[in-house]
Amino acid sequence: MGFLDNSSITVDAILTKRGREILSQGGNFNVTKFALSDEEIDYTLYDVTHPDGTDSYGVAIENMSLLEAAPNRKAFNSFLVNQSLAGVKVNVAQLSYSNVDPFSEIAISPTTVGGAAENYTFTIENTNIVKFKGVPSARTVTQPSITLIAQSINPTATTTVTVQGVTSGISNVITVSVKADEGSTVAPDAPQDPNEGSGGTGGTGGTGGTGGTGGTGGYQEPF
Repeated sequence: MGFLDNSSITVDAILTKRGREILSQGGNFNVTKFALSDEEIDYTLYDVTHPDGTDSYGVAIENMSLLEAAPNRKAFNSFLVNQSLAGVKVNVAQLSYSNVDPFSEIAISPTTVGGAAENYTFTIENTNIVKFKGVPSARTVTQPSITLIAQSINPTATTTVTVQGVTSGISNVITVSVKADEGSTVAPDAPQDPNEGSGGTGGTGGTGGTGGTGGTGGYQEPF
């Protein structure tokens, strides 16, 4: 991790770990998505009482150092949301599952508190550890709820499942730790199937996984 020179406009784009993995395996690699992060920005420094007027409200933020893009990330955090979404949260019954037995099922039914009902995009970080019931080849599905199936692995390993509201964009992260199956020959850190991709809305099987890019820090005027 390092800092970027903020004296000029800089775009620092890198491949995610998943994108690098697919590329190294000669898979169907095609960048279709990217992510931006502004989590190093302290928006409380936006000063509407600045004596120099509106052009200087964000001067303290604009002079902050920006972090380099980082590939080893499970989620980006931002402290800026549309004012209409203030207080909106995506809730799940449980954020952490420990010592899950192989082949056990975990039902996840999110709700959006403070906002309209919506579907959710579910993304599994490591499909060697858990898979979607009914669409085991997918890493991402968009549905109102899903069921995970713990896999037979050795040794014990942990992965995350990101839940993001399709309309609100608000997300939450669930951690799942699956116990080792002594008879298993599947290592949780083994290469994942490069053809795994999106299961699509409603959970139908899709094809062709893509590797996205890790974004750099940015600054937006509060709204």
